[in-house]
Amino acid sequence: MRRAPRLSPDAAAIIRGVSELLLDEPPAVLADQHDAVFASIREMFRSEPSLSAEVMASSRGHNLHWAASLLRDPGEPVAVNLSTEVVGIARDAFRLGVAHDLPAAYHAGKSALWRNWMRLAFTVSTAPAPLQEALDVAVGSLNRYIDDTLAALTELLESESAELTRGTHAQRFETVSLLLEGAPMTTERASERLGYRFDRRHTAVVLWMDPREPDPRALRRAAEAVGTATRARQVLSVIASSSSTWTWLANADRVEASALEAATAQFQGVRIAVGPDDTGVDGFRRSHLDAVEAQRLVQRLPTLRVATFADVQLVALATHDDVRARDFVSRSLGRLATADPELQSTLRTYIREQFNASRAARVLFTHRNTVLNRIQRAEAMLPAPLATNGLEIGVALEILHWMGPPPGTSDGPRA
Repeated sequence: MRRAPRLSPDAAAIIRGVSELLLDEPPAVLADQHDAVFASIREMFRSEPSLSAEVMASSRGHNLHWAASLLRDPGEPVAVNLSTEVVGIARDAFRLGVAHDLPAAYHAGKSALWRNWMRLAFTVSTAPAPLQEALDVAVGSLNRYIDDTLAALTELLESESAELTRGTHAQRFETVSLLLEGAPMTTERASERLGYRFDRRHTAVVLWMDPREPDPRALRRAAEAVGTATRARQVLSVIASSSSTWTWLANADRVEASALEAATAQFQGVRIAVGPDDTGVDGFRRSHLDAVEAQRLVQRLPTLRVATFADVQLVALATHDDVRARDFVSRSLGRLATADPELQSTLRTYIREQFNASRAARVLFTHRNTVLNRIQRAEAMLPAPLATNGLEIGVALEILHWMGPPPGTSDGPRA
């Protein structure tokens, strides 16, 4: 790695100042970068929650690595970062046959990051000479870092190509993907390829982990535990990405979130979303799509490990447009939308329990008078009476529970 020209102290101070700002992970910077990356890649990376999370984790990892390196040595080249999250999404792109899209995604992310780097640089200093020097050094560093990373990933993927594209899991994933896309394939042919019968009742399950700390063995064993706990007649599992597994249960007993949580408690970090029962090839597909929709919402609540589509069905319908959903919450809840989460949770539970304070108190493990007191405080914040707007307020509280507080507000503990 060639040594960069010696930096002046003032230019080095500017680079360190911007690096410190980037290490604080400003939400606007990350949002701009993620938007740029997602706009440059296939729709599957936006719509499939695990892939989407892996893309964002990779971008975040690059930002932090590059900024931390410049903070330590502003004038030195930055070493390539082949961390778990960076390599994971690259491998997924290769398996999906779209590895050639990686350069476009990387350059889109680089352009967005550089726009924000320049903006931040002018908040650190306005001195023309050192600022120009800092900009020249930083853009050269970023360009080299991206080029070196792409070259390293290409070399790695080429060395692993046989392993990534051959074997039972690769073949299963290819067949399942065709079924989910609605490709013409006979039931007999699909059953033969997958060793799984489609003339049964199917329950789709998505299991996933943090893309920064995936554990394929834990995912596999958790999927097996789900099959055992539900007494499924047959279990089909495929590796969907470096941090997720898709599973189908044939003729399983009633699948309840509490039972699955108990059965998989030993697998730290594994999270589960379950689709509804359905039949045939179309049911196989529909149950999976609903499980993915549940996963999309569950990802917003990091403390929730297991959820079924039945838990989130109403919210899933109401949140396909985030902006309009947020507007609905704001209009329906008024000041309660940004109030103490304890008040929101109490009123949500009270409505879910058919406006019965005693039942709500049992669910919340608190006294009935405490519930009544919280409800009174919550009602005082609503823009319209609960008695005449219970449906709208209940839906708004469900959306708020699953989407979390609006960006820029405090995020206290949620029920």
